Amino acid sequence: MKTLRSIGRTLRLIPWLTVLLVLPIAAACSQVVFADQGPIHTATVSMQLYVGDSLIVHSDRLSIQQAFVEGNLSAADLAKQTQYPTNDFEINASAAGSYVLQVVFNQSTDYTVNLFVRDGGSNSVSNSTAYYISGGSFELDVSAFFNPRPVDTILAVPSQSPWDSFVGWMGSFSQAFPLWVKALYFFLAVQFLTVGGLWIRRETSRKEGTSQRLDSGDKAYLWLDVVYKFLLVSFVAIVAIMGGELILLFVLRFMFLVSLDLLSLWDLFVVGFAAGAVIFAYVIRFTLERAFDLKPVEGE
Repeated sequence: MKTLRSIGRTLRLIPWLTVLLVLPIAAACSQVVFADQGPIHTATVSMQLYVGDSLIVHSDRLSIQQAFVEGNLSAADLAKQTQYPTNDFEINASAAGSYVLQVVFNQSTDYTVNLFVRDGGSNSVSNSTAYYISGGSFELDVSAFFNPRPVDTILAVPSQSPWDSFVGWMGSFSQAFPLWVKALYFFLAVQFLTVGGLWIRRETSRKEGTSQRLDSGDKAYLWLDVVYKFLLVSFVAIVAIMGGELILLFVLRFMFLVSLDLLSLWDLFVVGFAAGAVIFAYVIRFTLERAFDLKPVEGE
């Protein structure tokens, strides 16, 4: 009877023993299953590169566990690491094509993953994308497209004639002068050229048939004399107008406390240009007078 009782007790303990044995085995199996599963975090990115560029995957820690590359590997140059884990992986292509890059990371602490592109022409490095992982596994899938590098072409600029270049330069140079200075020069030029032309024509007709008739040199000197007087009068007028403006602004500012701007630097440039033009015309006129004994026409 005692033997039967002990056997019965033993049979009743078998289920409990089975549970105690199965639970640790099941827990270990679940850990293996979870460990064999893929990374917890996954990111996908598509990138456009040129042939000769390099795609660099960099981690600030030794977290790169594996790298998989799919594509035309015969035209690709891979930075094969001797051992893993590592923190860098690089790929570049010598021919156009597409590549699929899968990089698996794992690190117990936090780490950062960066995608860099090294320009094959200038060798400069630019940061394309960055990822921060607080810890654990991470998979980065990159679709890299290496396109043919564009050929540098120089745009054909139509050649300009000397006259077109001169007209363009005059247009740019005239922008430095205020509108009232242009109007003043135009008004005085019309006045002097009209009156001077009539005067030279009258003197030419008056001296026809005499020993003092005007030749080409005399006419050129007379026209230069007219231009010199035109530039001199224009310079005096500009200085007078700007001097009056300066006095008016001085009175309004320091006597009536009116806030107005004084003469700008461009106004000083206009005065300097007008003075330089007068001096240049006078030097040419003086040289012709001394070298060729030319003198203005004197009225009888």
